[in-house]
Amino acid sequence: MTAVLAGEIGRAGRERCRVHRDAELEAWHELLASIEGSEWHRRTVCDEWDVADIAGHLIGQAEDVNTPWSFPRRFRKAKRVYPDKPRFDAHMMVQADEHRGTPPAELRALFDKVWAKATRKISRNPELFRRISMNVEGLPMALGYIQDILLARDLWMHRDDMCQALGRPFDAGPYADEVIAQVVYDVDTLPFWGERPSVVLELTGQGGGTYRLGRDEPVGRAAVDAVSYMRTLSGRDDNPVVTGDPLAAEAVATCRMPF
Repeated sequence: MTAVLAGEIGRAGRERCRVHRDAELEAWHELLASIEGSEWHRRTVCDEWDVADIAGHLIGQAEDVNTPWSFPRRFRKAKRVYPDKPRFDAHMMVQADEHRGTPPAELRALFDKVWAKATRKISRNPELFRRISMNVEGLPMALGYIQDILLARDLWMHRDDMCQALGRPFDAGPYADEVIAQVVYDVDTLPFWGERPSVVLELTGQGGGTYRLGRDEPVGRAAVDAVSYMRTLSGRDDNPVVTGDPLAAEAVATCRMPF
């Protein structure tokens, strides 16, 4: 299969991002409706969070979209409550904290309510607002990019976290290949691949595809399951099963990026 040049994938348009986001919200509605009893307290790969905490964090993400003062309020609180944590990690912990103990039925209803409003608001935000830039882990990011790309990615990846905790299969969804392609585009065009050599990356399984990372002649080819590699890039799994040429496999296995 011919490798797609990662740097030429391009950024998904605003309307397409809405499709990705809404597909995820439908999958989340079904997943939350299926969780029962003690399953809400299953521990997850996310430090200190159980299944309910992930739902609380994601509700907080939508609330920060819907209410202008929500994000700065939590950002200030995070610095006070978690002074030793990176600011954005601390902010997400506050999101989860503020919804901890919410009864499951209320948690489900609130998730649907706040995200229905958030996805509409993201789609309607004026362009000038979307151009506002924030510093995320030392990298300037436009608000439009955060809301279009990163929030859908966060929903998608946390759904896998929750499925793993519950011992259920993860359906990556009908647009997994597009969501993953946007990750590959970021790896190549933002400062995450760094000084690693050019490689051909074959992502297998759900959402898979073949890409060329880097600008020079590839030093080799590496293959890894697509969903598993998203977990590696995001820091969830530091021991991915990567096969192929040693130099290429090492470059792929060691890359990380904020998710």
